[in-house]
Amino acid sequence: MSRATRGAVAITGASTGIGKAAALHLASQGSRVFAGVRKSSDGEALVAAGGERIVPWLIDVADAGSIVRACEQLRGELGDAPLVGLVNNAGIGLGGPQEYVSLDDWRRQFEVNLFGLVELTRVLLPLLRPSKGRVANVGSIGGLVGTPCMGPYCASKYAVEGVTMALRLELQGLGMWAATIQPGMVRTEIWQKSNALLVDSRAKLPPEALERYAGVLAGF
Repeated sequence: MSRATRGAVAITGASTGIGKAAALHLASQGSRVFAGVRKSSDGEALVAAGGERIVPWLIDVADAGSIVRACEQLRGELGDAPLVGLVNNAGIGLGGPQEYVSLDDWRRQFEVNLFGLVELTRVLLPLLRPSKGRVANVGSIGGLVGTPCMGPYCASKYAVEGVTMALRLELQGLGMWAATIQPGMVRTEIWQKSNALLVDSRAKLPPEALERYAGVLAGF
């Protein structure tokens, strides 16, 4: 994303963690940053920390209508300025023994970590083409190595790897680029959020599940 200082960059999941750090860093380097958040207060906090180059960008990647509205806002505020980068960072982590993970939880995991990423990228590619912009998808070490009781999360991140590889090959002829960022464990707020979700999931498990999967649940 070295060319980001010559145009605007859109980042999802910018309220905390990697997304917030990326938004503030790019703004400090001279980029105009559309910082994707779900709450107005988070956007205000980013502006206070990063200054006027931060543009609060209300978006819920699991909501198709929210994606449409956010992209309309982005188009309107860009004007003639180029969009040079998209960082798909928003994500959640759901899990549990797969025997007890509901299909609704699987769908929720993929709506946020994969389908929202795919749809937002699809809609913004026309804005990225003129600048030969770049797409950076935040994957995970969980997309390279499966972890017990984290099947939904790992599956979604494996899918991000495949989607990004295919997109990179599709964009090469257009002079564009797509890449996956594969962080390991980073000390961010996502662990607090994920832990809360995992604690809730474990609390819903029946007694026989706690006994049957005691070994793998010890670290869950």
